[in-house]
Amino acid sequence: MDFNPTKATVHNEGCDLHYWYQGKGPLITFVPGGNGHGRQFNNIIAALSDNYTCVTFDRRQMSASKVKVNKKLSPPQQARDIRAVIKAVGFDKSIIFGSSSGGIFAFQFAHDFPEMVDHLIAHEAPTTTLLPDASEVLEWFLHLMEVYETRGLEQAAGEFRSKLIGYADEGIPKTVPPEPENPRNFWDNEFPVLLGFVPNLWRIKDNKTSIGVMRGVRSKDAFFARTTDEQAKILDCPRFLVPGHHQGFEVETEEFLPYFLFMLDTLERKRSGV
Repeated sequence: MDFNPTKATVHNEGCDLHYWYQGKGPLITFVPGGNGHGRQFNNIIAALSDNYTCVTFDRRQMSASKVKVNKKLSPPQQARDIRAVIKAVGFDKSIIFGSSSGGIFAFQFAHDFPEMVDHLIAHEAPTTTLLPDASEVLEWFLHLMEVYETRGLEQAAGEFRSKLIGYADEGIPKTVPPEPENPRNFWDNEFPVLLGFVPNLWRIKDNKTSIGVMRGVRSKDAFFARTTDEQAKILDCPRFLVPGHHQGFEVETEEFLPYFLFMLDTLERKRSGV
């Protein structure tokens, strides 16, 4: 289907959340990560909207979803924003796809609103404190915060980007860049919270939420890819190796899509006991 979404806003807790949706059928909600904007999901929304209603949004304090005064990230508030978008589109539950920190917010949504989750797919959610080398990763994160505070955004972001493996692979299209203010909000207000935050995955497992996790083949052994191994152990859930890098769903959509649909089928069959 061509990409021709309906655009709207929903007000939630002091923020007009800008969202857009199209299609027919069960709802899939696409949750952005640290880059904050929903445009990265436009390709996969177009590809899926013959059979699904697909919605995404700009997260609060990112892109079009501005507030009067930016505040420190609250993962529970991010979960409530997801709930507000789902309700605004007219649904009581949704399939959730979250990538990067969007996967962390998806986990938080599953923790806080389990009754609203149909299936959840977390793509390279960086729950780094679960890693065997969590101490080394945490100290690197703290180093990045010091670099940001003393040497500025470009230096810190450049060191961080060095870990985004696969983006420079030959023949791979460039991702859609975020608005210039998004990285500043990420480093000021989100990164300090995310570097040590992990939703309670054990509670999510106890709730028997239908979950699968994905890691991109181009990400190799990047820290955000390896976290999926630990998540799958805790959640006892399917883990797929899928095409692409950390945003492979955006730039290798045609290759990524069959794995996405197979994950949904796998989760449906697991829930049905097949």
